[in-house]
Amino acid sequence: MPDFKNIAVVGGTSIIGQALIKNLLTTKGEFNAVILLTRDPDSKVSKELAALGAETRKITSELSAGAIPALAESLKGVDALVSVIGAGGHSDQVHLIHASVLAGVKRFFPSEFGIDLDLHAPSIPFVGAKVPIRQLLRSQEIALKLEHTFVENGYFLEGFFSPFFNWQISGTSVAVDIAGTGDVPVTVTLQADVARYLAEILRSDPAISRNKTLKFEGDRFTWNQARELVSNALIHVPGVKTSFSTTYTSVEKLEKRLETAQGHEWVQVQLLLATARGQGLLSHNHNKLFPSVKPTSAKEYVAGLVV
Repeated sequence: MPDFKNIAVVGGTSIIGQALIKNLLTTKGEFNAVILLTRDPDSKVSKELAALGAETRKITSELSAGAIPALAESLKGVDALVSVIGAGGHSDQVHLIHASVLAGVKRFFPSEFGIDLDLHAPSIPFVGAKVPIRQLLRSQEIALKLEHTFVENGYFLEGFFSPFFNWQISGTSVAVDIAGTGDVPVTVTLQADVARYLAEILRSDPAISRNKTLKFEGDRFTWNQARELVSNALIHVPGVKTSFSTTYTSVEKLEKRLETAQGHEWVQVQLLLATARGQGLLSHNHNKLFPSVKPTSAKEYVAGLVV
């Protein structure tokens, strides 16, 4: 049995969260408990996970400082807490950390799953909310009581080939607006593969990941190579017209847009700029630590996307 016998997941109804919980439950008796911390135990997804064997514990709707005692109560007996909460809740992880310390949790996995934060956060304001979380976990105050593991995987494969990244894919019609020259490589990883990697970390010797940043890479390519992947995957049916249009937006134009961008566009332009500047590429990876996790390639993903 793994050293982490009781695993809790907050944000467990997300794509990664669901896949992680299901993976941990695949082998009966491997863990004493796989726990879903949820605001709504009666939701459809919560009930589905409970039916598979997950224990559900209700937590407060607000992850505030005032909720720390209640959160600590929900974390009683938990060895490792994996946070998969969305971007809007990243700063609230401060309270999850303090609750984990109160409850005696051994290891905390913050919700990161992105680019190299230590290297690029200063120039990408959108990811700035993650920085205080790392700083707190590394502080002497917390590090003596709570271990951590950071997991980086570049961009999500599903997110890259989406309208958010200026792809419009519909049957035999494709349009893409490429950030920069299209010749800068970027790292992409399928969310389900990230979940499998997390599961293997939790199953492994804790020393492998204790207070470390592990990088997991599904695939890497340039925008132009991604364009070719999609083009080659298009089904050419006799008598059916296919179309593929490509435009390019320079770094200078993206930087100009960022000056006035707000909300959704503010986030989008920053992430597009990061791909064009080479900030979306992981410098290396630790895939070999868990060779059983075979990541999905971009070619495999795109083949299913355009069918």
